[in-house]
Amino acid sequence: MAKLDWQTPEQAQWQVENEARRARQHRSLVDRLEIWSLCPRKGCRRRKSCRSESPSLCLNAFFATMPEELKHYLQLVITARTGGASPAKAERIACERMIAVDGRTPFGEV
Repeated sequence: MAKLDWQTPEQAQWQVENEARRARQHRSLVDRLEIWSLCPRKGCRRRKSCRSESPSLCLNAFFATMPEELKHYLQLVITARTGGASPAKAERIACERMIAVDGRTPFGEV
């Protein structure tokens, strides 16, 4: 991305680094959720990894079609992981919270 008129060189550098970091995070999430398996790009399916220059577009398209209940579950897992929980504990926390509110998880398990 080009430096904007009002940005200092440091701000422009931070913006470039931040956008690169977010692209890596989005690509990693696309890969972990195996969204590449639904991608119309043959290269992504062949390599079993996101090859897009804009992985956020793939991620946004995937989330647009995801059921709300599953989005809520994923948000709870991410929140727990951000708080320091292990993957297994984050999943357990998300399921417990969904059961407390809705009486079930998005997977129908109680």
